[in-house]
Amino acid sequence: MQFNLGMMYDRGQGTDQNDVEAVKWYTRAVDQGHIPAMRALAAMKAAGRGGKPDGAGALALLRKAVEQKDVAAIEQIAGMYLEGSGVPVDRAQAKQWYQKALAAGSPNAKDALDLIAAMERQEAGPLAPIRVRAMAGDANAQYDLAVAYHTGNTVQKDPAQALNWYLKAGAQGNVMAQFYAGMLYSSGDGVAQDLAQARVWFGKAAAQDNKDAATNLAVMFDLGKGGPVDLAQAAAMYQQAAKLGSAQAQVRLAGMYWMGQGVKKDYSQAAIYYRQAAEQNELTAIRKLVYLLENGVGTARNVEESKKWAAKLEQLGGGN
Repeated sequence: MQFNLGMMYDRGQGTDQNDVEAVKWYTRAVDQGHIPAMRALAAMKAAGRGGKPDGAGALALLRKAVEQKDVAAIEQIAGMYLEGSGVPVDRAQAKQWYQKALAAGSPNAKDALDLIAAMERQEAGPLAPIRVRAMAGDANAQYDLAVAYHTGNTVQKDPAQALNWYLKAGAQGNVMAQFYAGMLYSSGDGVAQDLAQARVWFGKAAAQDNKDAATNLAVMFDLGKGGPVDLAQAAAMYQQAAKLGSAQAQVRLAGMYWMGQGVKKDYSQAAIYYRQAAEQNELTAIRKLVYLLENGVGTARNVEESKKWAAKLEQLGGGN
């Protein structure tokens, strides 16, 4: 309840947005060992929301969560060092933490490590040779040049130039370039937002089994972003992303089977996908799985297993 109140004030959901109140309620949840509250409060401290910037305090909170084997906290520490959020930029530290996250089963760490590798290639020598290869049509060089402009690494940050080179590399099949082109079109961060084009480029990356692109495209079909709502297509994309290991897609697909949206209502299929996401420590899925097992909905009733998942939920800080 305290964590939920913190989120309401943090996001301005159901009440006026208020950083000070968010910090107060997150802190109370942290005092009870609530892991998601540790991550949320750390993000606020790093950004100086609700008080002065406190990178050291943010890291301390995240390390407490890491001690509880929370993979998301490992990723968050890595992101702080990569982006310089609350701490000086330290790519070596970021790389070490992303490697720890990868070893702990993070579904996102590999893409982050690939991005760091591209940045390291840029710094290994002058950017000019990369630009020459990019202009000659080398897709890998085009991607590296796009990353340089996207991140401001070795050149002045220029999202428009980044998009230009992502599109060139993506047209040659570079899957990460396709994904980041979709991200820039989707966010409109420094470029004209174009959700229809975001669909196109997420679709190209999803066709090459990029998990995040498939998930993002599914959400766009689900919510009608960049085009009409298409629940059947959303379900198909969620299924692809779920098979690739996206916990977000597994939860959303489970919900579609539960409600009969885009697919035929099927509680047993919902239970399967909730279990898959729960095995990745997705809190919403664990809560749902506890209910399903306790009541024998969509799966055999198993009170003992339900209790084990409830204990897992409590351990992860999702019981408050």
